[in-house]
Amino acid sequence: MRIALDVSPITAMRTGVGNYCYYLLKHLLAMETGDIFLGFSSGSSRVELGAMAGKVTHRHFPLPTRAVYQLWNHLAWPKVDTWLGGADVYHATNYFLAPTQSARRVVSVHDLAFWVKPHLCSPKISGLFAKYVGRFIREADAVIACSESTKADILKFCPVDTSRVRVVYDAVDDDFAAMDRNEARQQTRTRFALEGPYILFVGTLEPRKNLPLLLKAFARIATDLPHTLVLAGGTGWNAGPIFETLESLNLGNRVRRLGFVRTASDLSALYSAADAFAFPSHYEGFGLPILEAMTCGCPVVATDNSSIPEVAGGAALLCPSDDEESFAEALRATVSDAALRARLSDAGRKQAARFSWRLCAEQTRAVYRQVLSA
Repeated sequence: MRIALDVSPITAMRTGVGNYCYYLLKHLLAMETGDIFLGFSSGSSRVELGAMAGKVTHRHFPLPTRAVYQLWNHLAWPKVDTWLGGADVYHATNYFLAPTQSARRVVSVHDLAFWVKPHLCSPKISGLFAKYVGRFIREADAVIACSESTKADILKFCPVDTSRVRVVYDAVDDDFAAMDRNEARQQTRTRFALEGPYILFVGTLEPRKNLPLLLKAFARIATDLPHTLVLAGGTGWNAGPIFETLESLNLGNRVRRLGFVRTASDLSALYSAADAFAFPSHYEGFGLPILEAMTCGCPVVATDNSSIPEVAGGAALLCPSDDEESFAEALRATVSDAALRARLSDAGRKQAARFSWRLCAEQTRAVYRQVLSA
């Protein structure tokens, strides 16, 4: 097969969709099926394929991504398979379905926050996606959802034949692994000047991640515990209320902001050295940080909505996303009870092992073959 994918999200500072694209492509290549891989990209950010660059024929369309979207929507041009020299299948990895001359089209839907929780999303994003994604879902030959929860959202907001929506789970890459706890503590001390025990959050600082609840929950227990709350992630849309909450609680140096963590080694060290991972999100399409924490043996306290119970699989303590007292007590129990931490750590490792990028790649390739044979 000649398989074309949108590789635009694979940049130097990859986040959720970028990691999905990178690891899916990496493991599709590792299958050594004889398929030919073609990469399409647009926009101003440089695509970083790393060691995959020599195995993927990549062509960049030199216009801002939103301008390309407008060309696709109004002129049905450029035909992405023609632009790439011909393809059997085109995989729209980041929602927007490009026009093709003859290639079958598959679209990935990572979450539907712009429909389910529009007030928690940037209007710049939610307006654009809400306007077009329904049409893309209806027009695609197949839709890949990253969880049963996301599939249910698709069928609720955009009724299509359920057989056209396939659930293919994301995963943690094989190279991402737990570190020895003492080594992890040394690395976090050296790299981030973290001393003493801490509770970790990883994610973009934005309304959907529900950081005010975490900050208020931590404030309830901070005087009883020696822990620092560590926030690892870049600043996103409308983060002002998060910083206002932080300032109003007078937590001072008990909360550390690390910004975006650039390397897998540093991220693994942060998870491996933490006493607990806190994930208070209002809504997730998948929730990869949960699996990252579990892979590193870090006990997880999270909220009980959307895909989170599905991904956590009974290996985390779950609380309502509007109950700071419950979240506080779950955190207190986790960091104070060594037996509970050990149980959650063991259960989390087993749960994370159920997901793999190899399986994701195999199931995704099966979708490609199915749309070609239909």
